[in-house]
Amino acid sequence: MSIMLVRRSCAGCGETDAAPLFRELVSCRKCGLIYYPRLLEPGEAERLYSDEYFAGAEYFDYWSDRATHESNFRRRMRQLSPWLPEGSHLYEVGCSYGVFLNVARERWRVQGCDIAAEACRVAVEQFGLDVRRADFLDVPLKRGEVDGFCLWDTIEHLDAPDKYLAKMAEVLPPGGVVALTTGDIGSWLARKQGERWRQIHPPTHLWYFSEATLRRTLERFGFEVVWSAHIGMSRSLGQIVYSLTSLGKARPSLLHRLCVGSGLARLSLPLNTFDLLMVVARRSAEPSNTVRRSAA
Repeated sequence: MSIMLVRRSCAGCGETDAAPLFRELVSCRKCGLIYYPRLLEPGEAERLYSDEYFAGAEYFDYWSDRATHESNFRRRMRQLSPWLPEGSHLYEVGCSYGVFLNVARERWRVQGCDIAAEACRVAVEQFGLDVRRADFLDVPLKRGEVDGFCLWDTIEHLDAPDKYLAKMAEVLPPGGVVALTTGDIGSWLARKQGERWRQIHPPTHLWYFSEATLRRTLERFGFEVVWSAHIGMSRSLGQIVYSLTSLGKARPSLLHRLCVGSGLARLSLPLNTFDLLMVVARRSAEPSNTVRRSAA
């Protein structure tokens, strides 16, 4: 059977019975988690997150917006700080260019991984970070070696987030934390816009959590949500205009070119549309053997 025909199981509960929704997405009949049912082909993720992803395919120019990303990540660091003591070992899954890790090492010992080769190269050469190009599932980590994991706008991209959470549960000591951000498909804006919601773009976004389905998924692996909020973030005017007028097109729009040429592209605008969810969860219990086997 071609892998193109292989359907994934639900990361929230492990079941495979799902109802068609829209835009190729399905909704789990048992737990309600919405997801893209086709498994990625071998090497497809690496192709999706090539250099073009950060310079034209998803972002106009991720690296040139470094100052805006740093501002956002300093807020993430402040929000996470109450739950992770200073000096703890923090590991970022999907660390991209390492902008967050470069900020976070002011408070914690940091490491990270990503499958994007160029992004990892920049993280190592520009920031001197301990970052490896690898799938997290292939990174050797010992039990108790890490105190916290973070996944900023990453869990929705993972082919098998249940396997990632199972590994994190194995590595973290009791009291260790997982912090993540992801779009909230249960938010008012997502429900209002339906299939037009900006976060819906498979196969880069595979999983569409609500606050309830994310909480249940974390609980499945022995994590208790201790804090959650709909958070705002800053975006450069250049990225906003690019996303609205040029994303997916052969060349940037005239409006975007004018924005860049005038220097306005670098202006940073804070915004909270209340459809981006941040959650901090603490490892409080051992996952069941059944869950571990289903996630293996």
